[in-house]
Amino acid sequence: MKFSRISIALSLAAAALFAAPFGAQAQSIRTAEAPNYNYVGIGGGDNGFSVNGKFSVSDNVSIRPEVATDFNFDDSEDVSYLVPVTYDFNTIGQGRTAFNPFVGAGVSGDIGDDSNVEFTTVAGTDYRFARNYVANGTVKYSPFADDNEVGFNLGVGYLF
Repeated sequence: MKFSRISIALSLAAAALFAAPFGAQAQSIRTAEAPNYNYVGIGGGDNGFSVNGKFSVSDNVSIRPEVATDFNFDDSEDVSYLVPVTYDFNTIGQGRTAFNPFVGAGVSGDIGDDSNVEFTTVAGTDYRFARNYVANGTVKYSPFADDNEVGFNLGVGYLF
């Protein structure tokens, strides 16, 4: 089970990173712009149910907070959090096939009996599938955690 989660996480991260050159190619065909929308959404992943969002700070820079819980309050990890600052690549594709990949870094950790704070890197993409809705996927990697933790989150957000 752990091997398959790591494979999925690494595959999503690789897809987001390999998409960057295609964004440069798309720019030569037409002028692509960085996404400038904000959203709040819900999702799920390795830490359970989550509330996540994206808040644009400036061109190509966003904050993407996430708070998650598995509703198992008997363990030491009641709530986990993630607050990365991301670089948002220019939009790849057009219309219904437009993706907005991102990479970044920030802090994550758990709040509970054994609270902690860790450095975390993230990669992922947003897919705007309707006028006011976006699907999002994020892969998280904490290189200095005790077990080199790799995680993921998939969600749906409402744009505002």
